[in-house]
Amino acid sequence: MYWKEIPVQIEFSTSSIKKSVKLDERFQFAVDSLSMKDGSYGSDDYLDGWQWKDKEEIEEEFTEKLLNEYLDRYKYPQDLIKKTTELLKSGKRDESPGAIDDWIIGN
Repeated sequence: MYWKEIPVQIEFSTSSIKKSVKLDERFQFAVDSLSMKDGSYGSDDYLDGWQWKDKEEIEEEFTEKLLNEYLDRYKYPQDLIKKTTELLKSGKRDESPGAIDDWIIGN
């Protein structure tokens, strides 16, 4: 799940299992900080910013190891709030889910 361009949660599901896992709490802190900067905190715009990105099919068996491998891919960049704020101020911010994944997701 994303709030605008910022990931906050991953959902895993099979025919019998559904598990949602929150990313590092700093991602939620970034959401709160940026929502205040862009004026959406406490408004419908804030609520409308939450959405799932297209889901990825995984052929492997669902295990805790697999879950941890996915979570380990999401690294919180030190300058996430600063870089996103600069994009906001310059009018170049792309709020679509996944727009900054290249800053966050390691290969």
